[in-house]
Amino acid sequence: MKEILEQKKMNFSDLKKLLEEKGVKVNNSQLSLYANGKRKPRDKKIWIEIAEVLQVDLQEIIIDINSYLVIMDEISENTAEKKDKTENEYFLF
Repeated sequence: MKEILEQKKMNFSDLKKLLEEKGVKVNNSQLSLYANGKRKPRDKKIWIEIAEVLQVDLQEIIIDINSYLVIMDEISENTAEKKDKTENEYFLF
């Protein structure tokens, strides 16, 4: 993540502001810990928000492959749940 921020001439404060605009509350020290792989966000969706704000693929900002796979699994589960819910609501009418 640090390299991407450098390429985009951004710092953690810039990233924090962009995330806050999307309703994600983090501080610079949290972002630094995430970038260095010393801490993982409790809410894995933060990674998705960071990738969107930086306009990069998710795997470009996640160092640990296992963390990436867990997040992708959660995304696919959430997508399947939403699809099931939508289909169930359709059949109720």
